[in-house]
Amino acid sequence: MKNLFLKDYVRLVGVKRYDGDRRLIDYYIDQPGSGRIYAFTKVFTRNTYDLCKSGIRINELLTKRSKDHGLMRLVKHTKIMLPYLTEFYDLKVRAS
Repeated sequence: MKNLFLKDYVRLVGVKRYDGDRRLIDYYIDQPGSGRIYAFTKVFTRNTYDLCKSGIRINELLTKRSKDHGLMRLVKHTKIMLPYLTEFYDLKVRAS
């Protein structure tokens, strides 16, 4: 699978959502001019929410390394979903 890198201004923003007893985070892709686009939902972990509540550049997230399993699950899921999201929502890809 090829790694994609988006333009530097594209960010991933996390918003808390409570669904009964489950605590979830809805992740949105935020790019200037087109607003927030729904990306995916993951189970709540404190570190991932703190990282994404104000937004993190997707390129920075994809290169992040940590011993935190919740964060690395988010990185892995984002790498898997990014080609689909890029094609479906026509996101701007950085030239390599």
